Amino acid sequence: MTDYRFVTLDMPADPESWPVVFSSIDPSADGGTRRVELHRDHLVLRRRMAGIPMKVRLDLAAYEGLAVALLDPEGDGEGVAVVLLHADPSLSVTLYSAPHANDVVAEWRRWSAELGRPMLVSEADGSRSPAYPMIGRLTVAGVLARRRRRGALKDRRPSVFRRRAAGRPLAVPALSVGGKGALAD
Repeated sequence: MTDYRFVTLDMPADPESWPVVFSSIDPSADGGTRRVELHRDHLVLRRRMAGIPMKVRLDLAAYEGLAVALLDPEGDGEGVAVVLLHADPSLSVTLYSAPHANDVVAEWRRWSAELGRPMLVSEADGSRSPAYPMIGRLTVAGVLARRRRRGALKDRRPSVFRRRAAGRPLAVPALSVGGKGALAD
């Protein structure tokens, strides 16, 4: 059997390049592997069990989200993986794994943003919670206070001009010389 321990999937650059098709380990399948087709909105798992072909199609909404998992939690290894988690562990799919933790956060964010699933953080009791609050594919952040006059142009004009009231037009005095207008012949 081929060693599939470390997985790096190339995310399609354009919508026409989907689905991402790859093989992953499945101990209960014939040959120990299954074929995964990852679409933008659903996932298709294909495997053979006892010679019978099986195909399972699941919407991505059925998945809890993406979590970072240690490949060897009890050991000394530093291997990490980004896993698309399902309530049934046999339906979970590893999207990225590596022997080091250097790029795992970037991959975790990239897959979460592309698939619209939350980034999950494992708590000490084994439960998982979203790393950031989300509404659908959007990450929700707190309201930021407006920063006044902090822009690149803030030093170009004195702030006194912002405080002054609008001026009034000056009255044009009538000019006269000896009872005649100044412009008269």
